[in-house]
Amino acid sequence: MPTFHDAIVVGAGPAGSTAAASLARRGRDVVLVDRAEFPRDKPCGDGIPPGTVGILHDLGLRDGLGAAGFARVRAVRLVSARGRDFTVPFDPRREGAQFLIAPRIEFDDLLRRHAIASGARFEKANVRAALVENGRVCGVEVEAGPIRARHVIAADGATSILGRGMAKHAKESERGVAIRAYLDGIDTRSFAAEFHFQSVLAPGYAWVFPLGTDRANVGVIMRTDRFKRCGATLQELLQRFLDTPDVKKRIAAGARLHDAATWQLPYATPASSRRSVNGVLFVGDAGRFIDAMTGEGIHHAVTTAAIAADVVDEALRDPQHADDTIATYDARCEQAIGGLVRRSYRAQKYVAAHPALLEALFIGARASRGQVVSWINKVSTDFLVR
Repeated sequence: MPTFHDAIVVGAGPAGSTAAASLARRGRDVVLVDRAEFPRDKPCGDGIPPGTVGILHDLGLRDGLGAAGFARVRAVRLVSARGRDFTVPFDPRREGAQFLIAPRIEFDDLLRRHAIASGARFEKANVRAALVENGRVCGVEVEAGPIRARHVIAADGATSILGRGMAKHAKESERGVAIRAYLDGIDTRSFAAEFHFQSVLAPGYAWVFPLGTDRANVGVIMRTDRFKRCGATLQELLQRFLDTPDVKKRIAAGARLHDAATWQLPYATPASSRRSVNGVLFVGDAGRFIDAMTGEGIHHAVTTAAIAADVVDEALRDPQHADDTIATYDARCEQAIGGLVRRSYRAQKYVAAHPALLEALFIGARASRGQVVSWINKVSTDFLVR
């Protein structure tokens, strides 16, 4: 008789490792599958928002994150297209929650090792397809043969093998493109996470995220339709940003730009989309949970992964009603982040249609600094600055 594990999690990024660790800590038999040899890099801005850090603390990673030595953001700096800037000291509202800048090559492996330490079994394997019996996914096919499980969680990114076709018909206005690189030799002693809102990138932005006193993750992100009309490559847009006076004056002679990488982002939209299909729960980027305004995905990844783990654990405790329990996943995700998805989607559409809006907001912010500081600290701790 075939062995059935309690759960298979496909993909060992933040979403997959969070789901695997959460289930394993409850005593579940979990197999975590990924094709990569860890540690491995992943193109990203490397920002780990406070809300995410709080979830990981609850998962038992407080000491692990503390010992990793990741850079901690001390302020948030916003720069408008006309050079108006606004810096707010970062004040986390949850004790112990920090805004971290963590290279994904280190961060993802930390989470994967935590999942293993929690009791999950890691398998390096290339998932070829879903294993389907009686119309329901009951495992995955890998090179060595089938791996069967009572429940399957897909956390294998925006190009998910198990979710092929979910974002196939997304409009170009519902997708983004981005480039990131590491810059050694830039003054980042303020440890501020910087967001630069340049007109050519709207409704996207450029960023400087500090990794130390003289090293940063730098990049640009913009909507795919805008990118195709701008007449420049992502590499050229990044270099133009680095050549702006605000940034260039902080770059030392002999500075080194390296490890540039690009990627695509299917944005979350208000349109209803099932993330529970034929017994598979899609989490993180695989479920198209990428913020349409910021392009950020890690917060939604760990949030939806934690929800999926709760749902699977409940289904395992009550097998007779497992299908009904699994069917609640979409509603739980909607309750947790649905409002934010809608607000972010509307915001980026509005900014794209009214590019002068951001400049007006900067002018208004200067006139009511106290209220703006309080607002930024509140939303940055939760979602907006992730």
